[in-house]
Amino acid sequence: MVILSSKRVTWLSVYDKHNWLLTISGDHTYLYSHNLLLLHENVKDEERQVARKKLMASQRLNETRGVKKACAVLVPYTKEYLCCVLTPTSFLLYKWRSDRVKFECIKTLACPIQDYTPALFESMIKYDEPFPSICVAVYQRDGGLFMETVNMNSSSVFLGTQSSAPLPVTTLRQIESDTMLVGFDNRALFVNREGIQKSNSRAKSAITFSTPIASMVFLEGGVLGFHRAGMEGRNLSTGKIEAEVKDDSKQFRLLSSAKMIILESRVANDTTNNSNLYVLTSRLAE
Repeated sequence: MVILSSKRVTWLSVYDKHNWLLTISGDHTYLYSHNLLLLHENVKDEERQVARKKLMASQRLNETRGVKKACAVLVPYTKEYLCCVLTPTSFLLYKWRSDRVKFECIKTLACPIQDYTPALFESMIKYDEPFPSICVAVYQRDGGLFMETVNMNSSSVFLGTQSSAPLPVTTLRQIESDTMLVGFDNRALFVNREGIQKSNSRAKSAITFSTPIASMVFLEGGVLGFHRAGMEGRNLSTGKIEAEVKDDSKQFRLLSSAKMIILESRVANDTTNNSNLYVLTSRLAE
């Protein structure tokens, strides 16, 4: 393994079609874009050439000083790769420009709440809108859920319209055009974009786990729920456990679920030890 960047990284997303990496990096955080091929060349290059090539490999997006949150999405209807960013004063939208080989800021919306830091920051796509909305909070309401969003297609932002406390959502994923997976506490709910639970004779609209879940991954045949001591996989049709890992002597953390599931484990209560990484496969759909 090699170090591609020495800066502290708190978020990243890979645009594998063009071999580019987006990161929130540095002590005074900025959004950076990195050419992965050039970064790999840097570690093999002679020392006198590293500085020159590093300038070409990594680019700081200056409008993003103090960035707090980011989410990236490949829009299936337009094939455009977009990145939504929250800074202390604004919501920014970046678009990958193939003709210029860089990410370009195409829209800015002023944030009405100073130093706003939502616990949630996930994209939601609608087929008849060119840009995504960003879900920043989920609330319980009669008949379902209410998802507070920032619509990057609009000209202004309205936040803080709910008087109740938001749900402690740890997972929000758009798995179909009008189906969202919402995970909180020990529950996984399947709702539409308006927050109403989906009705399907072949699959449950809600799954309950035996323990609070830190993150969830949707599979064709079920949902994997990851917690501190392991993992619990439940069938989408029956809700029953079909895969389980539990080891109180270890501490587990989901690192990635994009294209492959990568899980980290280390000795519990000892973060100084080296960790182990696992690539998981599933039999839930079989």
